[in-house]
Amino acid sequence: MKKYLYKLSILLLVVSFFGCDLNSQLEELNVDTKNPSEVPGEPLFTNGVREMFDLMNSTNVNENVFRLYAQYWAQTTYPDESQYNQVTRNIGRNMWRTLYRNTLKDISGAKEIISLQETVTPVEEAVKKNKLAVIDITEVYAYSTLVDIFGNVPFTEALDIENPSPKYDDAATIYTAIIAELDAAIASIDPANVGFDNADPIYNGDMAKWLAMANSLKLRLALRLADVDPATSKTMAEQAASGVIADNGGNFGIQYTDASPNTNPLWVDLVASGRKDFIPSSVLTDYMNNVNDPRRPIYFSDPSGVYSGGVYGDANASSGFSQIGDIIKEPDLLGTILSYSETEFLLAEAVERGYAVGGTAEEHYDAAIKASMDEWGVSTADADAYLLEADVAYTTAPGAWKQKIGSQKWLAMYNMGFEGWTAWRLLDFTGILVAPPDMSLSDIPTRFIYPIEEAVLNGAQLDAAATAIGGDLKSTKIFWDKN
Repeated sequence: MKKYLYKLSILLLVVSFFGCDLNSQLEELNVDTKNPSEVPGEPLFTNGVREMFDLMNSTNVNENVFRLYAQYWAQTTYPDESQYNQVTRNIGRNMWRTLYRNTLKDISGAKEIISLQETVTPVEEAVKKNKLAVIDITEVYAYSTLVDIFGNVPFTEALDIENPSPKYDDAATIYTAIIAELDAAIASIDPANVGFDNADPIYNGDMAKWLAMANSLKLRLALRLADVDPATSKTMAEQAASGVIADNGGNFGIQYTDASPNTNPLWVDLVASGRKDFIPSSVLTDYMNNVNDPRRPIYFSDPSGVYSGGVYGDANASSGFSQIGDIIKEPDLLGTILSYSETEFLLAEAVERGYAVGGTAEEHYDAAIKASMDEWGVSTADADAYLLEADVAYTTAPGAWKQKIGSQKWLAMYNMGFEGWTAWRLLDFTGILVAPPDMSLSDIPTRFIYPIEEAVLNGAQLDAAATAIGGDLKSTKIFWDKN
């Protein structure tokens, strides 16, 4: 009997042990490892910025048409986007969704999680502050882009899942708020410590580069305000000028890879798709031919060495013209959305406006052009020769300073279509962009109309926003676009 009880005790102990283990295994089976209930802040940040960069670098006509709006490229079979049709493909909706849902929602989630992380050492606290600063800088970039595309947009009530009808805030007021957010982020950065480290697909946690980028973004926003709030613009530009991006190694861009799914979206649209939807526009090729621009064999591909583009706004044949340059089709091309070249053009503009940012307008103008040449692999000798062209040299190039700086900035922003289009909106240079067939120059959009689904889901707030900006029209100007 004792022997039996002993064996029974052992059996119950074994059952109890394996029963607990079995329960644990069953609990693990009920956990969806592909959709975890708790997500660390770092991958949320990584995904959010990747979505933003993919959108701004893409040339998919369903989500990014800015290379077309800047008239760098023409289309072949379907020229709707070059004729400024903003409705049929829901382009505005896709930009809106990407920036709000995929970027801002993810990075706001990252901010919430990281802000709750406990720190023990001063270094841990510095790293945490750096991460939060990086999130804020990215948030400023995303909101400024939304404003620059649409005008008034949801801001103070955005991202709240409890509020399906957020109000649209005044665009100028949003700028004021995000500039304050950017200033706070700049002040909190500790360049001696890292930020997101390997979770940062842009600078790999290098906070000195993030600090230079943040100052360059501040300079960009400052010059956006130049015609509507010159005092604020001047103060901001002078504060930022000494800390901006100083070489192409600091360009704000993601280094894509040659392996899917981490390729540059341009490669997906131009190569992997097998489509031939785009060719260089004659607007760009003709202008570059006239000034003997040495970037032509890089921007374009043509065995003849004679560069010609298609008619902008028309349905062109894919053959018989130069093609998009091979470097643009590289899967691992750096996806830049704020560059050293742009920063130098902004400084040249600031000098012409009387801001104390150091140097002369000509020095910054020359540096901007040389930065673009270097970015695309043009030799120093060819860059220097280009600057001696009568229509390029700052002292002899035609037009006032806005024409000189604007036209060369437009050339340099070739792979940053949004800034190319914005340079035209801000600096009002003439004689370059053309009207599509049977259209006029006034038909070139100065903004995107609001997404159609907003009329259904948030109609009252959209109507109020449309009234506030002067009408939900392609021709309505963003608040900073006054001249």
